Amino acid sequence: MNVTKVITLQMNAADYERLEAEAERLGVAPTTLAQRYVRAGLSGKAQFRSAKSRQTGLAALRGLAELRQRLSDDGSRVDVVEIIAEGREERDQAQGG
Repeated sequence: MNVTKVITLQMNAADYERLEAEAERLGVAPTTLAQRYVRAGLSGKAQFRSAKSRQTGLAALRGLAELRQRLSDDGSRVDVVEIIAEGREERDQAQGG
């Protein structure tokens, strides 16, 4: 028999408002979103997402550093279309596509 247990979660007003806003954005109840967060945390998925976000952010920073280096090296005009294309390519690679 599958028994459901109930817990009470105390949150400060600011955290609850963030939870409520995100739940509304996703079209679910705040309690449903809190359950999802707890499950993700217990399964380790939250840590994986955090690590992946960190890796993506670091890759973006490396790309910016490379761009800055290229711009300061030759002093030539910037090809915005090329920069956008490179950014999209990096994004797609980071997303595995």
